[in-house]
Amino acid sequence: MAYSPVRRSVFNLSKNYLALPALLLGGAALLAGCHPAVTDPNDPKFVVAETKSWQLTNADLDKEIASVLKQHQTTAEQIGPANMLKVKTQTLKNLVLEKLILARAATLPLTDVDKDEATQFAAVKQSVPPGQDFDQLLKTAGLTLDDVKKQIHERVVIEKVLKAEAFKNDDPSEQEINDFYLKNKASIPPTPSQVRASRILVHIDEKATPAEKAAKKKIITKAYDRVIHGEDFGKVATQVSEDASSAPKGGDLDYFRPGENPDAGFDNVAFKTKQGEVSPVFETPLGYQFLKVTDIKPGGETSLATIRPTIARYLREQRMKEQSTAYVAKLVADSGVVYHMTMVEPPAQNAPPAGPGGPDGAPPASAPPASVSTPPVEAPAAATNSTPAK
Repeated sequence: MAYSPVRRSVFNLSKNYLALPALLLGGAALLAGCHPAVTDPNDPKFVVAETKSWQLTNADLDKEIASVLKQHQTTAEQIGPANMLKVKTQTLKNLVLEKLILARAATLPLTDVDKDEATQFAAVKQSVPPGQDFDQLLKTAGLTLDDVKKQIHERVVIEKVLKAEAFKNDDPSEQEINDFYLKNKASIPPTPSQVRASRILVHIDEKATPAEKAAKKKIITKAYDRVIHGEDFGKVATQVSEDASSAPKGGDLDYFRPGENPDAGFDNVAFKTKQGEVSPVFETPLGYQFLKVTDIKPGGETSLATIRPTIARYLREQRMKEQSTAYVAKLVADSGVVYHMTMVEPPAQNAPPAGPGGPDGAPPASAPPASVSTPPVEAPAAATNSTPAK
C-alpha cells in the first residue's frame, strides 16, 4: 500500500519540486563504485551516496527523513517497514538531486532570487487558514522560521535553474491544442450552466432575539419593495446590503455554477429564478436576502474556446515535465553519483490519461509519487455566499 500521511502537512515545502524528476535517478544512479570506508550499513557514518565532490551519510539521510516524517505528522511505525524503504530511497534521491542542482546554481547568474523568496514566503503565510496561528503551525509541522526560509530559498534557486537550463519552447502550438481537444473531446465533461446574479443581504446574528430578527426582516422587506417598485437594484444594494464583497459592486456576485455556494438554499433560489427577474426574500444562515438574476449561461458541450487555456496549461506542464526529466537525467549521469544503499524503486507509472475530468484531472508536472507525497497547501476557496460586514 502506498504511503499516505496520517494528516495533511502544513506547508508544501518538503522538496516536492524534486520528487518527480528524481524518478529518473533509478537507472542512472545505481552505479557500481568503490565501497565506502565504513562498511556497516547501519553506522551513522556509512556513506549512502557520493560523488567526487561530496558524500551523504546515514546520519544526513536519517535527519532528513525525521524532518519529513514530522512534517507529515506520522512515524516510521505507522508507515511500515516496506514503505519506509521506499521513503528512504526517494528521500535520498531528493537529497542528491538537490545538491546537484544547487551546485549547478552556483555557476549561473541567477537574478531576483531575494524578490522571489519574499513573494513565496508571503504566499506561504497567506495560505494559513483563518483562525490558525502561523507560528503554531510551524511548530506542529516540526519547522522553524529559518527552516521555512531555507527551503523557500532552495526551491526558488532550483526553479530558476530549471527555467534557465531545462525549459525551452514550452508553449504548445495552436495545432497541438486543437489536436488535443479533438482527441479528448469525448472525455471532457460538459460545461455546467452558470448564473450571474446580484443580491441584497441583511445579516442576522446567530444569537439574534426574535425582536432583532423582526427588525432585520423589516429592513429587507423595505429594500425589496423599493426594488419591486422600480428603484435601481444596484443603488439599493449599495445602500442596504451588508454583504461586504458584493455591496460595493451594486450586489453583483458575478457568474457561479451549481455547488459553488456552500448554502444549497441559495443555489435553489438562484437557479430557479428567470433571467431579469427578482426572487422573493428568503432566509439562509447568513440572514435575509433576495436576488436578481442578470444573466444565464446554459450548460452544454465544452467548446474549444472555453477550455483552450486549460489545455494549453496542461500541455505546457507536460512539456516542462519532459524537459526537466531529461535535464535531471543528464545532470545525474554527468555527476557520476554512486549509491551504496539498497534502493527500492516504486512501481512503474503509466502516463496519465486526460480522464473523465479532462486535462484538469491529470496530475500537474510537479506532483510527487504517491509513496512520498506531501499534500499541497490549499487556500480557502472563494465562496459566492461571502461573509457579510458586521
